[in-house]
Amino acid sequence: MVRKSSGGRASTSKGRSSTTKRSTRSAPRKPRSTRKKRKKSFSLKQIVFIIAGLAFLLMAVSWGIIYYQGRKAPARLSCLHNQKEVTTDIFSVLFREGLSRKSVKWVSHGHVVSFTIKAGRRKELEVYRALVKELARKYKGLRLKKNRHDNIKFFCGKRVTHQLTFALPAVSYPSAKAKPIKPLPPVARTRLPKVKAIKVAIVIDDIGYDIPIARDFLNLPVPITLSIFPYAPHSKEIAREARSKHHEVLMHLPMEPEGYPGKGKDPGPGALYVKMSSSEIVRQIDSDLDRIPEVCGVNNHMGSRFTCDPKCVKVLMETLKKRKKFFLDSRTSTKSVGFKIAEEDGIPTAKRDVFLDNIRDVKKIRLQLDRLVERAKKKGYGVGIGHPHRATYLALKKAIPDYQKEGVEFVFISSLVR
Repeated sequence: MVRKSSGGRASTSKGRSSTTKRSTRSAPRKPRSTRKKRKKSFSLKQIVFIIAGLAFLLMAVSWGIIYYQGRKAPARLSCLHNQKEVTTDIFSVLFREGLSRKSVKWVSHGHVVSFTIKAGRRKELEVYRALVKELARKYKGLRLKKNRHDNIKFFCGKRVTHQLTFALPAVSYPSAKAKPIKPLPPVARTRLPKVKAIKVAIVIDDIGYDIPIARDFLNLPVPITLSIFPYAPHSKEIAREARSKHHEVLMHLPMEPEGYPGKGKDPGPGALYVKMSSSEIVRQIDSDLDRIPEVCGVNNHMGSRFTCDPKCVKVLMETLKKRKKFFLDSRTSTKSVGFKIAEEDGIPTAKRDVFLDNIRDVKKIRLQLDRLVERAKKKGYGVGIGHPHRATYLALKKAIPDYQKEGVEFVFISSLVR
């Protein structure tokens, strides 16, 4: 039998409540390390200080690279990357100031180009002012300094790139004890033979597309020979105008270049190709020459492949001989046989000495003209080929009076063929 008591229920409820309290008390607590901590946010002042510190660090690193690394030049100093152009501009300034090639010598020692110039102190000041005016503004980072020892130094950053030394020719004075020199007896005056003039011929290729620039060259005060494309839109008009002004006209005959057919290797309409038969070459030459009857000779447009093929060149020369035209070898290839075969066949011929305007810059074209005149002084004549560019016209217009003072005579190309 089971006893039922009035306090039985109460005792069971108390027991249950005590067990729940124990269970809640005995539940394991989370360690403090796993509790989520509140993240600290940076203040505005701290952010500003951090950005300023990073900027200062970046400036310090770049400053150290620029001034202490030595060999690596910063990109903003264009004078180091364009040292050859600076040398070319120095030459042009010296020649423009009236100095001759004999009075200027230069040697390259490592990364420094040294010039030795025979001139007085006044000329040194004039050259220094001209160099500062033209070069210091053109090249970033370039600085010129003139000292008491009659020299000018070019600094690019902290590196010396060029140095100009002015030196007067040494003068020898007789010693005090030297005996007086007896005067020589008078010599009968004799007439010296006249020196022949230096002849230079200028040929302008690629004519036929621009009438105004062709007229500019025709209006220069010296003989200029125009070489005209056979199938250009204004070829016939320019040829007639050139002959009316008593200028010579050549046929700028297109010929196959190396790398044909390729991008930029198309010689254009009326061209001669190596794959042509002899009859086809003759027919094409006759067709081209008949379009412009004013021409007195032919030079090649492109043709670095055609002019190196003896069989094709032989056919060309035989045709020109029948048409009584001379040949000017533009020398677009060093292996060209055009000049040699023309001489063997008894055709009047000449060959190009200098290309004037591979770079369309007035100063560099003037340097090429100087090269042409120097070659003409050595062998008596020179042939320069240019193109219808504005820079070429301006360089010729400025240079012609200077060369005429030196005794240079500008002639048509027909007077130099032999």
